[in-house]
Amino acid sequence: MNKELITKKNFNKIAKRLEELHIRSWRMSRPIFPKMTLYFKVFPIESYFSTVGQIWWVTPYWRGDAFALSILFHEGHHWNIYPLDVFRAIKDIFEARRLLAEEIGFVPEKIQKSLWRVEEDWSQFAYSTAELQFVENILGDYLVNTWIHDNYPLVWNDLWRFLSVEGTFYEKEKALKRDTTFLLYLAVYPELIPGLEQIPVKEKVSEEKIPKIAHIVKLCKEGRISTPYAIKELAKLFHDNIQQDLKEAEGEGKEGDFKCPKCHSDEGWEIVSYFDEQKGKWLDV
Repeated sequence: MNKELITKKNFNKIAKRLEELHIRSWRMSRPIFPKMTLYFKVFPIESYFSTVGQIWWVTPYWRGDAFALSILFHEGHHWNIYPLDVFRAIKDIFEARRLLAEEIGFVPEKIQKSLWRVEEDWSQFAYSTAELQFVENILGDYLVNTWIHDNYPLVWNDLWRFLSVEGTFYEKEKALKRDTTFLLYLAVYPELIPGLEQIPVKEKVSEEKIPKIAHIVKLCKEGRISTPYAIKELAKLFHDNIQQDLKEAEGEGKEGDFKCPKCHSDEGWEIVSYFDEQKGKWLDV
């Protein structure tokens, strides 16, 4: 997948093209998804996500029309397949947590804060709300991406190419002997979509998890189980991988924490050149 570095010279052209593709994806969507505002920003880390009424497009690269359409379809359909405004997101997470607690027999300690207020202490519960939110996003991705596959096969091809090729680049850089959350997440797609090339996993336990994860997603997609119940079941399967990822990430710099490599300032600086791997030299931007 070709990448074009976004600079001051091509920013306006790319911003205009992205907005045109945004409108096209909305007109082509079936079922139609809400009209959304597009926020476009150049930043060293790629990040594509959406909140209520807003698609956030943060990247240093322009990857072309096909890639842009696949991401715009993905973010748009999040709001008609599994919309997660703050109220539904919290409701599903807390309901999934309650179901998990009942299953493993965990009872949160009740703390009397005042005559009128009692709080529950969930600090000793193995599944944090942040972890459950992460699993909720995984479920949403499966539901949205399989919908795109079923209804927009050409768009799906570009989306899968990015996930399976560009995404696994980061996995290869880690060179771990175990399966990360992302690798396990990715390996489930061939189980959901016949014909996809299998994603090799490293651990026997992951092989056993893959069909179980796919079965839960299929049941949820068919409406045979609720989204909180699906989150509960997926959380149990992804839990160990998520915890290992978090443990290995301790001590690493936070995402988005960038400093100038020359003066080490964290503000008031910009990228003025980059190393072109094909040409083998530094180019000014």
